Amino acid sequence: MRVLIVDENADFRLVLAEYLHARQNELGQAAAACGAAPPAELELHNWDPLLAGVPSADSGFCMDFDVILIDSNIGPEDPVVWLAALKRGFQNLPPVVMLTSGRDADALAFKALPLGVASCLARLQLTPARLFATLTEAVLEREQQRGIEYSVRSGIYPPQPRAALPPATTAADLPVVAGYQVEQLIGEGGTARVYLARREADGLQLVLKVLLPELMAETLVVQRFMQEFSLIQKIQSAHVTRIFDLNYDRGIAYLAMEYFGAGDLRERIKAGFAPLPALKLFAQIARALDAIHEAGVVHRDLKPHNIMFRDQHHLAIVDFGGAKDIGEESGLTKIGQVVGTPNYMSPEQILGQPLDARSDLYSLGVILHQLLTGRTLYQARDTAELMDMHVNAPLPQLPAHLAGFQKLLARLVAKEPDARFATARDLYAHIAA
Repeated sequence: MRVLIVDENADFRLVLAEYLHARQNELGQAAAACGAAPPAELELHNWDPLLAGVPSADSGFCMDFDVILIDSNIGPEDPVVWLAALKRGFQNLPPVVMLTSGRDADALAFKALPLGVASCLARLQLTPARLFATLTEAVLEREQQRGIEYSVRSGIYPPQPRAALPPATTAADLPVVAGYQVEQLIGEGGTARVYLARREADGLQLVLKVLLPELMAETLVVQRFMQEFSLIQKIQSAHVTRIFDLNYDRGIAYLAMEYFGAGDLRERIKAGFAPLPALKLFAQIARALDAIHEAGVVHRDLKPHNIMFRDQHHLAIVDFGGAKDIGEESGLTKIGQVVGTPNYMSPEQILGQPLDARSDLYSLGVILHQLLTGRTLYQARDTAELMDMHVNAPLPQLPAHLAGFQKLLARLVAKEPDARFATARDLYAHIAA
């Protein structure tokens, strides 16, 4: 692992190097004791920004490293401005771990994380094990992201481990679909059932979304089902689920879709988030929405249920059954038709008004509130009261320790679309500014 250390304090650079080598030696000894392979060789390069300035965004110097470890104090340079310049120059910049200190640590991390900073560590809380683990995790996360992007480009997905199956479904209850081994029913909605399955050609684990047989005669329902395939195919982003196949077989209409073995956002919200990890996840969802909206699609049902994880770090937005092409003129969705989930619906959605990308940003605002507090934006006795609160109720105030997020939240969930961010890209630029 090649590490670039950017810090103006020579003594502290020495401490960082000693921490990393000490942990490397500990892991090497543990590996030798149990006959395992030693950890990858560690190569450190020190950079003094007071003597040499920060590495130029115009050179490819930083690209020679696996990870960059940078302190928040780098002489006269603003580390966030420098990182932004690097990101503009190099799309595949190595992961960055930033060391923070002082009262402005949270504010600095708030700006840095949307720029792709893998993690922010407090200088006073450093230990050899924590520092080494953070750097190696950042490198692993980058490699996982590269693998995901390759799969999206090539359509070649590596086999996944078998999922833990829910309580058994009898074979008589499972559909027979040519080319797939259907294993279990794992979900059911108003128009379709979802099954865990394997593709017989290569053993790839995936899910089959099968239209309910009684709806096969409903022309508009079938068209909406088919439209989900075409909308997702337009997007082509690592932040969006993949659909491998749309087909009819023996009277069954189905979509063969990507399987996510790391669960959905609901499960993680239950465990709780600290503010900075919540912001990092929020920024990733914003990037996903930007890709969706750039393709001319409005999701219309963004919620934690529909945010799935490929692994511990990388998410994708799923379930485009209620999505809409902004240029759609087919009549599949009419003004006045309500699509969505009440806890996450924008006021204009509830009122049956025309929708654009700003409606998804309102839903994202509700998710931000939930990431920070563990609760949805409004709590009500019934659905009618809940929907009225989205349209008319004042915005709840965040707890004092989260007050720094209040302005961002208020702009996302403004009652009037014009008061929100115009696009997810504008949102992303704002939190990175």
